[in-house]
Parts: sequence; structure tokens; C-alpha cells
Amino acid sequence: MVPTARTRAIRRTLAVVLVLNLTVSVAKLVVGFLTGSLSILSDGLNSLFDASANVVGLVGMAVAARPPDPDHPYGHRRFEALTALVIAGAMGLLVVQILQEAWQRLQTGARPEVTALSFAVMAATLLVNLGVSTWERRRGRQLRSSILSADAKHTAADALVSTAVIVGLVAVRFGYPVVDALLAVGIAGVIGWGAWTIIRDAALTLSDTAVVPVETIEGAVRQVPGVEGVHNIRTRGGDGLVWVDLHIQVDPELSVREAHEIASEVARAVEEVVGQPADVTVHVEPALPEHLQLTRGYRIWTE
Repeated sequence: MVPTARTRAIRRTLAVVLVLNLTVSVAKLVVGFLTGSLSILSDGLNSLFDASANVVGLVGMAVAARPPDPDHPYGHRRFEALTALVIAGAMGLLVVQILQEAWQRLQTGARPEVTALSFAVMAATLLVNLGVSTWERRRGRQLRSSILSADAKHTAADALVSTAVIVGLVAVRFGYPVVDALLAVGIAGVIGWGAWTIIRDAALTLSDTAVVPVETIEGAVRQVPGVEGVHNIRTRGGDGLVWVDLHIQVDPELSVREAHEIASEVARAVEEVVGQPADVTVHVEPALPEHLQLTRGYRIWTE
């Protein structure tokens, strides 16, 4: 299957971010090793993780873009959410590693070396992180991609971490070396929070949480000429594609062709109000008393 324009755009974005994250990571790790700063090393590992997450995202997109098949009749888009969970899991492992290193540093009381190169590299990488985070977050909204949104969150966290590291370098320079290890603990907390938000968002998608208010869809459907009632509206999905199914009532004297035309217009109206690609299934019923009764005291799960 030829990748869609959305898929190609997401892949290009991830590829650009991957190169930038690798560049930033190498710079931080080199300076961290040379100066013995645990906070810079932790920040470098965080950036290296960002790069590895981009690789995971590219692989995830390749799978998510595959067309529906007999075993996956709804397609493979949920692999995007699963990929986001993998990213969150890797972030959790990184938190454990940083905390272990910070504890050892607090026990030994080692003092890192602070140089002009430390400040220069951290300032430069901070600017890169801020730019990448802003751009990736904007692209995530434009393309409605959970992968880009998840990656932008911990790239933004990386920028905050870099800011804290710069402040920590100043503290170490003034004779407070313990700040370096404490900052590493703070970095672990920031990464952990980012992992939690990614897990939360992915869980909403994977658990089929309703993504559009039923009142919004009901209002759009009732505006379609020929619709005499609507009920049993359900939605699920996530960024990029929403699945909607609903029941409508029409004049029982209509021909099959006429009823089908109304259902098609309902599907178009629903996709328009959803505001993104939607797979809409419309079940047509005759507007008989026993069916119209279902629309009174409307409830989403009414049958």
C-alpha cells in the first residue's frame, strides 16, 4: 500500500527530529563524560532516548500505515498508541537508571568539573530542544498524530531539563556540587511524569473511550433532511481517524435508494462535524412508533 500523505509527513517529521536529537545527545554525552557531570550525562541520555524513541516511532508508523486485512479489519492505526506505550516504558527504565546513578553520586560526594564548554553546549542544545519541541507539537496537531504528540512532550521536558542543568552548573561553580546529583533526581521526575502522560493518552485510545460528544453528532445528524430520529451513537478511535456508528430513522415509505442517499448525507455531516477523517457506519430504520420511541430520553447505549 502506498503511504498516505499524512503518513509520509509524520515520517519526515520524525526523521528530522531523529537527526537533531542524535546531534544534541552526542554533544551532551561528550561534555558529560569530559566534565564528570551527572546532570549533563543524564540529560544526554534523555536526548539519546529521544532519538531511540524516534526510531521506534518510525517503525510504529510503518506498521500503523498497513491497510486493513482479514485479521485487522479496522486497520493498524492502534499500533501508533502501542508505539507510544513502548516509548513510555523506555522512559520508565531511564528513570530507574538515573536514580541509581544519582544515589551513588550522593554517597561518594564526587564533584563534577564545570567549564565554559559545559555552558556553551547546554545553551546551544537548549535552543535546539525548544525549537524541535515547538515544531513537533505543531506538526502533531496538524497531522493529528499521537506519536508526534507523545514525542513532542518529552522533547519539551528535555528543554526544561536542560534549563535546570544550566542552573545546576552555576550552583556547582559556586561550591555546591551536591546540586548536580539532586538535579539528576529532578530530571528523573520530569521524565517519569512525561511517561505517565503518554500512558494515560494511549490508554484512552486503546480502551475505546468516546472521542466526540454524542450531542455534537446528534445535532449534526438531525440537520440532515429526511432524518426523523437518531439514537445509539457511539464513537471510538484517536488522532487521525475516528470510528462512528449510529442508528437513524427515516420515512418507511422511502425507497432503498432514497434511504441510502440520506444515510450517505448523514455520514458526510458526521465527518464534517468531527473535524477529521471518520469511518461512519449508519444503520437505517423505518420511522415507526417502536423505533421513534428510542429517540425519546436519548441515551448512548439505548437499543
